[in-house]
Amino acid sequence: MSRALSWLVSGLLQVWQFPQNLIGVVFGCFLKGKRRLSGIDGIPPEIRLVSARNMRGGISLGNFVYLRPPVYERMARHEYGHCLQSRLLGPLYLPVIGLPSLLWAIWWHPGRPVGYYSFYTERWADRLAGIERNHR
Repeated sequence: MSRALSWLVSGLLQVWQFPQNLIGVVFGCFLKGKRRLSGIDGIPPEIRLVSARNMRGGISLGNFVYLRPPVYERMARHEYGHCLQSRLLGPLYLPVIGLPSLLWAIWWHPGRPVGYYSFYTERWADRLAGIERNHR
């Protein structure tokens, strides 16, 4: 892809994902002990992977991924799957994926009769990221 075309696609994605990218920037301002991560296989450098000590799990907002340390490759790739959902859905990401996923994460705990990754938002993110799990 030429540099001009790459720049155009990147700009259009910024507009397409504007709501979640804006929330991602604001959300990042409230995190403590942040550290930028890189070099995780299959995750392009335009995705900002950040480890933050006050994160409970992971959250993806547009091109921003915030994870609790220690960061495991599988967790980072799963959150990248949510980034791909954001690219596909654009402004529909927050109501279709973001909010249901957040509510699921709040409600779910170990010991529930269904696995965390069995929820549609999480299963789809895994599939997009090429992660295979046994879903209960």
